[in-house]
Amino acid sequence: MIQIQDIISQRRKDLQKTMEIKPLKDLKSQFEDISDGSKGFVSRSKNPLKTENLKTRNPKNAEIFKDSITHEENVCVICEYKPASPSMGDISSAPIKDALDVFGESGASAVSILTEKNFFKGSLNNLKSASKITELPLLRKDFVLDEYQIYEAKLAGASAVLLICGVYPDLSSGINLCNDLGIDALVECKNRVDIEGALKAGAQIIGINNRNFEDFTIDLKKTQKLAGYVPPEIVLVSESGVKTPDDAKLLASYGADAILIGTGIMGENNKSKMFEAANGIINVLNGSKVERTSN
Repeated sequence: MIQIQDIISQRRKDLQKTMEIKPLKDLKSQFEDISDGSKGFVSRSKNPLKTENLKTRNPKNAEIFKDSITHEENVCVICEYKPASPSMGDISSAPIKDALDVFGESGASAVSILTEKNFFKGSLNNLKSASKITELPLLRKDFVLDEYQIYEAKLAGASAVLLICGVYPDLSSGINLCNDLGIDALVECKNRVDIEGALKAGAQIIGINNRNFEDFTIDLKKTQKLAGYVPPEIVLVSESGVKTPDDAKLLASYGADAILIGTGIMGENNKSKMFEAANGIINVLNGSKVERTSN
């Protein structure tokens, strides 16, 4: 069985090769070379980067990820473009445009794009393509190990990046860099200690992954067990394991503000069935928001 450390080890090797071809200083210079004003870039940091001319590929999907997944009455849905996974192998061969059409038409609030190539068959090019096709805010979903990947995400048109506790080496600096670049950080936590550390580091969006990365099993009650440690003012995203509208309703009842769904939609074998799955889940979450109380 594939282990999480195998994935991270391979991701580190791939990243090293990428950085050798194009060093971080070259990525940073791309920000300075963009000369069309500052569209799509509003730093949220007290010490903003000196990159006044930064813009994204699609300014309309910048700066709005957190807002897009926050609603007073509805639990929002982040639909994920997910070609494969370590636990299931190949999931979908749907072109990214077809998937984005489905996500948009069904009422998704945001889109997650997997960019890890070896185990999830994702790519940064998919993120770049998505930023040109859709106006929905985009999350870069990957094993982010270095600030290099945060810069990559911003340049590719992402509105947010996934930072995993215990994987990204310094959460505080990662979140601060996201603030500098005007994108959000979805900080994924696996236990109470992770959540406390993420909050201390300044996380405004906490993700709870219902998947156990030791054996890849799913336990939706993981969200229930940990939701109370996420303060009401922090956005809570429940990730993984939703197959049916009933699964989504259950996670909503635990206090999730948003739900990230990949296989439950991408696992359908044609565009029509993908839409039916997405629409069914999104519709059942209308009016399903409950007040979350802290433990």
